[in-house]
Amino acid sequence: MGLHLSEPVYWEERTGLPQQAGIYVIAKGDPSNTVYIGRTWGTKGIRGRIRQFNRSALTGQKGHAGGVTFHGLFDGDTTGLFVSVHLPNGIDLKPEILHPYIAYAERRLIWEHVEAHRGLPVCNSE
Repeated sequence: MGLHLSEPVYWEERTGLPQQAGIYVIAKGDPSNTVYIGRTWGTKGIRGRIRQFNRSALTGQKGHAGGVTFHGLFDGDTTGLFVSVHLPNGIDLKPEILHPYIAYAERRLIWEHVEAHRGLPVCNSE
């Protein structure tokens, strides 16, 4: 059984994403066309990390490696993007527990993508 992902949110509605730690999955054109899977446990949470991705995706400037890659592949065109999230509900928020869980969940989602598509999402490098 896979990890639960939220329903996809249109990119234009991303400001409503949670300001908490978790995993995010970005798709282009169709919610099933994953282009990037990332994680954050930063203080600004998923919303803040998506803001960094968007800035790098539009400008090509450093701040989010996946966003820089996106800029190179899609020439900064963020139309048709979707984002889904996996939140660590029920997981202890102590960093020594939360961080390993988030790292595991991100790697698991990436592995599931690799198994299904025989490769990484196009904007992931590892």
